[in-house]
Amino acid sequence: MRSLAIVYLGLLAIAPLCALAQRIAPAGALPRALSRARALDWIYWLVTPLGTGLATRAATLALAAGVAVALGWDLAPVSSLLSRFHDASTMPWARHPLALQALEALVVADLISYWSHRLRHHPGFFPLHAVHHAARELDWLAAARMHPVDDVLDNVAVTLPILLLGFDPVIFLGLGPFLLLHTLYLHSAVRLDLGPLRYVIAGPDFHRWHHALDRDAQGTNFGGVLAIWDVLFGTFRLPRERASRFGVEEPVGETLAEQLIVPVLRGLRGRAPGASVTPAPGPARAPAGPVDRASAGPADRAPAGPTRS
Repeated sequence: MRSLAIVYLGLLAIAPLCALAQRIAPAGALPRALSRARALDWIYWLVTPLGTGLATRAATLALAAGVAVALGWDLAPVSSLLSRFHDASTMPWARHPLALQALEALVVADLISYWSHRLRHHPGFFPLHAVHHAARELDWLAAARMHPVDDVLDNVAVTLPILLLGFDPVIFLGLGPFLLLHTLYLHSAVRLDLGPLRYVIAGPDFHRWHHALDRDAQGTNFGGVLAIWDVLFGTFRLPRERASRFGVEEPVGETLAEQLIVPVLRGLRGRAPGASVTPAPGPARAPAGPVDRASAGPADRAPAGPTRS
């Protein structure tokens, strides 16, 4: 419950700042947050933190229990299970100060998230992830639009390794909410020039190109907090012009029920909406260096909440 409280208190504090920033330095025509067309985005702010947060916690605990059984540990009491991975760890960072562990875990989590994100753009997984890309009006409000299955798979793929690596589970109290609230900034319709830091830190311009319908933008900018992974793995793209068209080529529905059911049916049939413009990750299409055309004309201790995409 503390994690949820942090998320919603953070939403109340950060959302107005994002809205204000969009007014001061808009990245284009601003969508209205209070409109009938955006009602679904508001619903996702209930579905995603509440529903997938709890599901992530349950799935992580279940998988952690499976690992504990494989190690021959006694599961009683279950309440101490997460701490036992930290206590039994021989990793050097397990004894670092908590603040340093949080920073180290953030970097590791973001690297894992980068590859999880690329995998979820594979045609086999994209039907679920397409819900997040279905938003045609992209700003901070669309940040929580995620299919629950897609969100849980990503969160567990990222948080379980952090737990098994021996990081103190206390850091999840802040790490999960931070990553969720960070997506407000990342999806904001803000014109923000980070200068040379654009190669290191993911910003709104960087991420909006990830959502763009332009074919040249597909398969790029998967980093959540750090853009450096895209630079290193050849998927960085940040042209001078700004992305303006968003969504997927094949709609996934306009209601919550449609967006929960249609992607599952398409996934079972092997049909990925928008897969023709969102290719599977493969050999890097970009040169080894960054492709930057700017000069030429990114229980309460258990993790809960999106890591982001």
